[in-house]
Amino acid sequence: MEMLRAAAGKPGRPVRKKGRRPRKMKTRYDGRPDRSYRDPGQFSDLVQREIKRNGWGRNFAAGSLRSAWPEIVGENIGRHTRVVMYNEKKRQLHVESDSTAWATNLRLMQSTILSTIAKRIGPDVVAELKIYGPKAPSWRHGPLHVKGRGPRDTYG
Repeated sequence: MEMLRAAAGKPGRPVRKKGRRPRKMKTRYDGRPDRSYRDPGQFSDLVQREIKRNGWGRNFAAGSLRSAWPEIVGENIGRHTRVVMYNEKKRQLHVESDSTAWATNLRLMQSTILSTIAKRIGPDVVAELKIYGPKAPSWRHGPLHVKGRGPRDTYG
């Protein structure tokens, strides 16, 4: 016991536990815990704030458009078409299809697709759809070739 008193530094007094006392949590007037400015917020809130602050809204909208394409046009059409490119300056979405028949169907549905994109992604993200059929294979091999009549429409 003497050693403990000597270690405490004050003779005659018992050694107390030294340590941090737990602080009471601050509460609001209604009893709920107070969210201090130092408490971490949701990560999604931080990301959304940075997107707005840096003006990246259209870029992220175009990325979400590419990933949500099958839901926008439907699963069946989504299997036969794919988003190739998004031109931000002209607000054009370039879509390629498996066959010319699917490309023709997509051209007929263009206004419906644009209105669906405006509802789901945003009103001023896409202004125009550029729809392409499949690319024909190149039969040109080597530096010399003879000009022919072209591949026709046998690949779509």
